[in-house]
Amino acid sequence: MTQPDYSKMFGCPKCGTLGTIALIKVAGSKVIVRQRCPRHGVKGFKFPYVQLKLLIPYIQDGVYRCYKCGQEAILDQVKMNGPWTLVKCACTIHGNKLPWQKIWNSIYFMIPSKKLATPQPTEPEMAQTQPEQQEITLSEESKICPNCGTKMKGSEKFCEACGATPKEKIFCPNCGAPTEGTEKFCGECGGQI
Repeated sequence: MTQPDYSKMFGCPKCGTLGTIALIKVAGSKVIVRQRCPRHGVKGFKFPYVQLKLLIPYIQDGVYRCYKCGQEAILDQVKMNGPWTLVKCACTIHGNKLPWQKIWNSIYFMIPSKKLATPQPTEPEMAQTQPEQQEITLSEESKICPNCGTKMKGSEKFCEACGATPKEKIFCPNCGAPTEGTEKFCGECGGQI
């Protein structure tokens, strides 16, 4: 059996250009992708979740692209918002005036952190100076601060970003849905936690 040509799946059907991934999420046993070609607009497609690890290089390439021109871009800002990681890139042509991209948390943390910035605080009272850059490497058992959404190693008594006491809030490694940390299986997708 031959391998499918994944570059065609992630390329524009009209011109073949790899566009920016505007949204990627897990829905049951499928991964849903909305991608934008700078010349021909948005297209959506799905693929089986079991193929996700094979497609991480294509996803990484699509996340780090300018939404307007499709050229390679650098990561400018990252915010955690529930099961989503909101990503904003900056391009040498269009600067950082690009829209936010919505990446499912469990997928975002599978992408190699080639240009990863520190997640930005979402509440004004937490706007303290952050370290210039931080490389985040996580295990599936990592905790998330319920106050600011920062990923934690699991052994800290306080969040390093905002000082809050973390609760055992764990995201499902399969679909990214939040759990209370006591479940053995996700209530959203049924996957083992």
